[in-house]
Amino acid sequence: MVILHVAIAKLDQSLLKEPREEAFKNIHKMIADIPVPKHDVRVGAPINPSTTRGYDIMLSMKFETINDFKAYLAHPNHMKLLKRYGPPLLRDMISYQIDGTAPQSKL
Repeated sequence: MVILHVAIAKLDQSLLKEPREEAFKNIHKMIADIPVPKHDVRVGAPINPSTTRGYDIMLSMKFETINDFKAYLAHPNHMKLLKRYGPPLLRDMISYQIDGTAPQSKL
């Protein structure tokens, strides 16, 4: 089963030490440096912020197995990522996982 992992949060700009876009690039690089199989990594801001209730950062990625996802969560580099970019910088974080093999709808 492919695991689709999505996290959204509200970014506290007053605690950010670099421009927002640079932070997104740093987060993406830190995720890439976690030596666990994953793909389709995305980090960014919403296209239309007026619809997001203040959530202004999203990340998503896919894992081939639940064990890969668990290894990612427990990896020391993931802990470093959370220490640098997690709470309190990210508030009201929602982490959501679904079966990435579920049928896709056509819009």
